[in-house]
Amino acid sequence: MPSHRDPGERRPQDPGLWFIVQALSRGSTASAAAIVLLALAQAAFADVRGASEAGGDPRRTRSGAALTAEVNPDEAAHAKSDSERVNESYQPKGIELGSFLFLPKIEVDETFSSNVYATEVDTKSDSITTIRPSMKLRSRFKEHELNFSLQAEQYLFATYTSDDRTEIQADLDGRYDFNSNTQASFSTEVYARHEDRGSPDDAHGVAPTPTQGVLNTLKFKHQRNRYTFQGEFESDRLSFDNVATANGAPVINTDRNRWELTARERASYEMAPGYAAVIELSENKHYFDSKLDRAGFDRNSSGYRVETGVGVDISQLIRGDFLLGYFHQEFKDSRLTDPEGLSVRATFNWTPDKLTLVVPSFSRTVSDTTTAQASALVHNAATVTVRHELRRNVVLTGFGSVAYDQLSGVENQNAMTYEVKGKAIYAFTPQLFVGGEIGYKTKASEAALASYDQTTVMLRIGVQY
Repeated sequence: MPSHRDPGERRPQDPGLWFIVQALSRGSTASAAAIVLLALAQAAFADVRGASEAGGDPRRTRSGAALTAEVNPDEAAHAKSDSERVNESYQPKGIELGSFLFLPKIEVDETFSSNVYATEVDTKSDSITTIRPSMKLRSRFKEHELNFSLQAEQYLFATYTSDDRTEIQADLDGRYDFNSNTQASFSTEVYARHEDRGSPDDAHGVAPTPTQGVLNTLKFKHQRNRYTFQGEFESDRLSFDNVATANGAPVINTDRNRWELTARERASYEMAPGYAAVIELSENKHYFDSKLDRAGFDRNSSGYRVETGVGVDISQLIRGDFLLGYFHQEFKDSRLTDPEGLSVRATFNWTPDKLTLVVPSFSRTVSDTTTAQASALVHNAATVTVRHELRRNVVLTGFGSVAYDQLSGVENQNAMTYEVKGKAIYAFTPQLFVGGEIGYKTKASEAALASYDQTTVMLRIGVQY
């Protein structure tokens, strides 16, 4: 992989176009490895007895089957609630608008948190009211697809009103079907929200750090007999506002503003009905607006991941991926450590019966950080979600996770985080539902005053049409 440490290198005016041209014009180590691994997978499984003569790749998306379980709340504070996953007879019918279906909804949460600032000492408890109106516009075309959604969330704190905030997110996605074997899709997510208290880069301001972003994704999928090929390009724009601390001094967050560009290629070969050999390659480039961050480091970087493994789709019993590989992230500043090592990604949907879903997962990912001397945050996480339909209108969900965060390039700042949650949703009618949740989270960090415990209890009422 070529070096990106040349101090005279200029940032491209159009980073997305430049990235695509570079990926197509040069043969990187990761690209060569991907070709070799795919050839080996084909040779190894070409003679498997009982392989179907024709059929699709059992993978539904690049990360395995689409999960119907709750998203990890650490990764997406705006995750959808599982009120939408009660029996179909209790789903809202919506309002017909020609070829579209309009689905409005409003939810009100009342939450108690034992530690609203996620601190180790001088903890503060509070009650938070959350008002969440949302709407979806869903297409009902015979072919193709076009959907739009909009959601706002207002958080009102009973005591610590400096944390009051409003967040908004809009999503647009669509799919174009060239034929039954070839599809292209896109999605755009625009948001304005705030970082969670206790996040790795929390500025500890008098108010949470406002952050805005635009995530654009283009995907292409082609299936030919037992082969399936998928390509994806993603551009992610992230920006952060400055915040004031208790003593009035500002925390400058603009050095975190950046573009993250990622290209992914995935190929799979159906060895036998329900089993596929999978190879996936991704390359990324991160461009920061500021030449140097607050500590004087150039945090521009480029990297790749190459993974191979098995995709499984056995009827309605189990779906998912198990991929192993290697990742490497190279920073332009030679003073920063380049994280690299084993890449693991495993996600499965196991359905032991028609009413129960079990979703275990494990992943190892790399993300940017502005922690002094640290180059990146390596996040290792194992989670399990269990969802059970007790009755047609009653859904119970349990969630547990263990995460180990490693700061590359520094010592004595790693952290273990444990979390458990239990949730219940009760639908009176398709238009009215209530819910409740109780959770506990604890973080044990090697860094001083970075550990905390937090208990939350939430009640919800929702109206939808």
